[in-house]
Amino acid sequence: MSEQFDGRDGVSSPERHGRDVPGRAETPALVAKQISKSFDRTRALDGVDLTINRGEVVALVGQNGSGKSTLVKILSGYHEPEPGGELSIDGVDLPLPVPPGMAGEIGLSFVYQDLGLNGGMTVLENLNLSSRVRHGLGAWSPIWWRRERKEAARVLGLYEVSLALDARVRDLAPVHQARLAIVRSAHDLRRFQQTSGGHSSIMVLDEPTVFLPEEDVRFLFDLIRTLVNLGGSVLFVSHDLAAVREIADRTVVLRDGRKVAEVLRGDFDEDDLVDLIVGSATPRRASSRTEGTEEPEDARTVGGAASRPVAGVAERAGVAERAAPAVAAAPGPPRSERAIRIEGLTGGRLRDLSFALAPGEIVGLAGLIGSGAEDVPYLLFGSEAATAGTLEIGGEVLSIPHLSPSQAVRAHLALIPADRKQFGLGLELTVWENMVMLVQDDSFRRGVFRRDELVEIAKKGVVDFGIKPPRVDVRASALSGGNQQKLLLAKWLLAGPRLLIAHEPTQGVDVGARQDIYRIVRRAADAAAMAVVWVTTDFAELEEVCHRVVIVSRGRESGELQGEEMTEDSISAAVLRQLEEVG
Repeated sequence: MSEQFDGRDGVSSPERHGRDVPGRAETPALVAKQISKSFDRTRALDGVDLTINRGEVVALVGQNGSGKSTLVKILSGYHEPEPGGELSIDGVDLPLPVPPGMAGEIGLSFVYQDLGLNGGMTVLENLNLSSRVRHGLGAWSPIWWRRERKEAARVLGLYEVSLALDARVRDLAPVHQARLAIVRSAHDLRRFQQTSGGHSSIMVLDEPTVFLPEEDVRFLFDLIRTLVNLGGSVLFVSHDLAAVREIADRTVVLRDGRKVAEVLRGDFDEDDLVDLIVGSATPRRASSRTEGTEEPEDARTVGGAASRPVAGVAERAGVAERAAPAVAAAPGPPRSERAIRIEGLTGGRLRDLSFALAPGEIVGLAGLIGSGAEDVPYLLFGSEAATAGTLEIGGEVLSIPHLSPSQAVRAHLALIPADRKQFGLGLELTVWENMVMLVQDDSFRRGVFRRDELVEIAKKGVVDFGIKPPRVDVRASALSGGNQQKLLLAKWLLAGPRLLIAHEPTQGVDVGARQDIYRIVRRAADAAAMAVVWVTTDFAELEEVCHRVVIVSRGRESGELQGEEMTEDSISAAVLRQLEEVG
């Protein structure tokens, strides 16, 4: 692959641009010193130093919240660091914060977790966009589309990528979107090297293997090797320790916003690196599934779940009262029987995922971004298409590929999506209209809609769920993020679900509202024997809320933690280690 790259673009070696061969003493490509950043009272970065040499791949690793993404966003100019930090590229000192649009002009190119593509534009337009934006006022010059198409086809061919130039990016599969983003970034750097007289160029890859199957990881690695052979450098931000071990010359470890270690390739094994990441000498491993952990065959009839009626209007206020945040309740021991079973769930990034829950049990799903854990809520609820799997709930076995959201509601499933504004609430509706949306049919009797009953239920609900201001006539859009989330919980809990599925339920929520949400869910689970699937990348949250945590890696269950072994560090260590074992 490297031979084809070298021959087609008129660049055969680093010396072509007058650059020293990588590995000889020279000015580093990037030097960052004493980079710090706080968000309110959270210290995201605390005096971090980072050096990247020419022709070097440096991996940046750490737990969620360790500061990796914050550092990347400071390098891109998205975040402004605190005073006192320094940044130089190729020996030239740069101002901090990095001015908007400067990154491309100094040889920095980024591929973010969300890829940074415009989904409404075509492949051709996305390839064309970055170069035009980088030219400032020159971007207003006429576009000669025939010439652009010829050049775009040449670029894709150069990197051995086959994509239809007129295809909308949002219609592409995630793997093809990832390939496009990587190719665009790589080619931006090649053009920079050719036009800058041999200055350093640095590609920053933030979780680049998330959407890539194995064959495309090989494509990425070949591309990285080609870049560094030409004197470029790479900052490789990843949780994938197998990828780090293979591609990185040096690995920098962040923990709690600080740089805690820096190790060379070959000087560590995966267990050593996991210990550095979590800050524990002996982090616990997740236990693998064994035959002894199978649930009893008669779990489907526990508690008469199949015949449990939906609560009527008279019981609505009682549900709200039991779930009210005023009374805290830490998770108690889960019931031994498992009344809800998910078997062979396949779709998205999932491959044959199976697990079960007892009534009242809160089960967390822990996995890295791209593990498939984030697909579970939407596949189970029928809002994304599954290809296989069954859900046994209330004595009934449902085919998940044939499940629609309306059928999920009738089966007493509830979904708290990560994007509450788009998929959870009607922001232009009032608080009372949102809260009683799923139970309003009970107030339609003898041809008369009993609006006053529903308003009274909502009035009690805003008090019991701690929604502020405690008014039912304001629009949901007027509430803060935390109060919108409590309203969303109230809407679902009043409907009496058997299974609550929550995806990042405290995302964008302040600390006080977060604790309220924990208490609401715990109380509802305990009082109504409601099972909960809690999916988040916040492993400290899983430790605080859940009875058990199932580890998901490469689309499958790879282990389980519970009891004293279920700590934030052990969850993180289990996720990282299981990624190695499953891979």
